[in-house]
Amino acid sequence: MNPGVKEVYFREMQSSALDEQVRQFIAHMDVLADRLAPSRRPQDRDKAECSIQELRVLSALGQRDALNMSDLAAVLKVQLSSATHTVDKLVSKGLVQRKRVKEDRRVVQVAFSRKGKKINQFVVQSRLAVGRGILEALAPKEREKFLKRMGTIATASAEV
Repeated sequence: MNPGVKEVYFREMQSSALDEQVRQFIAHMDVLADRLAPSRRPQDRDKAECSIQELRVLSALGQRDALNMSDLAAVLKVQLSSATHTVDKLVSKGLVQRKRVKEDRRVVQVAFSRKGKKINQFVVQSRLAVGRGILEALAPKEREKFLKRMGTIATASAEV
C-alpha cells in the first residue's frame, strides 16, 4: 500500500471507531438522562405536563431561588418575550409566581409558588437518590476519576 493511501485508510478507521464511540456515548447519556428524570408525583399525574422550556425555567429557579425576568431570559438564552410567555404558562399551572421588586417597581422577579417549591423539592430528592445509586456502584477512587472525567466532558460540551 502506498503511504498516501495507507494514511487515508488509517484516518478512516480512526473516524469509524470515533463514530462508534460517539454513538455509545450518546446512548449512555440518554440512559442517564432517563434515570435522572424523576417520575411524576402521584398527586400530579392528572395535571398538565411541562414543556422542555418550562422545565428549563423551573431548573433555573431551582438553582437560584428567584430571578428577574431579564436574568431568566439570559439564562435560557431567549428573548425576554419568550421568557415571559413561558413564565405565563407556569403561572397558570400554579408553579411560579411573579413579584415586583420594592426598590424598582419596573423589575419583575419570578420565584416558585408553594406548589412549585414542593415539586422542586421532590425532583431534587429523586435526582439525588438516583445519583447516589449510580455513584455507589463505583469504588470511591473510581468515583473521583469518573467525576473528574465528567467535569472534563461538561467543560468540553460548553465549548462546542
